[in-house]
Order: sequence, then structure tokens, then C-alpha cells
Amino acid sequence: MAAGAGRRACLAAVILLAACADPPANERQIGSGGNLVRYSSSQVEVDLSEAERQTLQGLRDRVFTGATPERTLDAVAGALTALGFAPVSVDKETGLVEAGRSQTLLPKWRQLLRGAIKQRAGMLPAKPDHERLAAIVLVRAGHGGRATLVRARFERTVWDSNGDSRTKTVLEREIYDGFFVQTGKALCAPACAE
Repeated sequence: MAAGAGRRACLAAVILLAACADPPANERQIGSGGNLVRYSSSQVEVDLSEAERQTLQGLRDRVFTGATPERTLDAVAGALTALGFAPVSVDKETGLVEAGRSQTLLPKWRQLLRGAIKQRAGMLPAKPDHERLAAIVLVRAGHGGRATLVRARFERTVWDSNGDSRTKTVLEREIYDGFFVQTGKALCAPACAE
């Protein structure tokens, strides 16, 4: 009997320590679901480290020569639409394009099965179940008006089965390269068809 009470006390101490642990320095919790007692979901934003910022600087910019900012805005919107982003919002006055693409990470049957087990058995560890990829693109005239600069940033938010979310800037080269290739195709479309 005393061994069982000792284990319960040890488990309670571990739970209390985990609830009091500080998050990593580059994570900002912008919504808290409670530490010791969960009463809601939590939202975390992850800031980039200095090395990650340097990586982003090498991914985010492209210069398109011979294209006006207006034509480039249309090409960017078309590229995002072609890549499955919707809705796409274009502010021609500021040169800002915003869009999002959502996807489910688990099939519906697994989500339902997990929910049923969780309801019956209680606590299950949270698993990622859906995500949203947001695109924020700025278009502006380059030096001398002969080129247009396109600066893109993609942010991924992943929600887990507890409703908690985690947002981080994407540093995957293939996402940026795919977007810029699609933008180049959209800019070239009228001229390349001839």
C-alpha cells in the first residue's frame, strides 16, 4: 500500500514540475489553456533563431526583370491560386498579397476513432491533425523601375487533437522555389505563348 502511495506522490510531483517548466526562449505563448488544470486550448508562436533568419533571407526574395508591379501582383495572385491557396487577397495600393491553404493531416476515420478512444479511455497524447499554410507576399518596384521585387513569407500553423496550435515561419526551400517558379510562369504566360 505504501509503495502505491509513493508512486502517486512521485507522479504528482512530476506533473507539477512539468506544469511549471518554462517554455523555450524562442516560443511565445499567445493563448494559454492553463498549466496545472486545462480549461482551454493554447497557442504558441515560434520565433526564428538568428541562423533561421539568415536562411529565410536567402529564400524569401526574387527579382523579376521587365515586369511592372501591377502585372507582378496579378502573377503572384495567379501563382498562389494555382498552388491551391484560397482565398487570395490582393491590395494593389500597398502591394500586399495574402492567402491561405488548409489541409487535414489525418483521415477522418482516424480522427473519429481517436476521439472515441479518448472519450472512453481518457487522456491520450495530442497528435497533429490539421494545418494551415499562410502566404504573405509583398510586391514593389525595384531600382530604376526595370524590375520588381517579390518578397514572400510562408507561415505554418499546426493544430493538434487537443485544439492547441503552433505557428512557425516555413524554411523549406521547395515551398519558396515552387512559389517563385509558378510566379515566373504566370509572368511569362502571355509572352511565352507566342
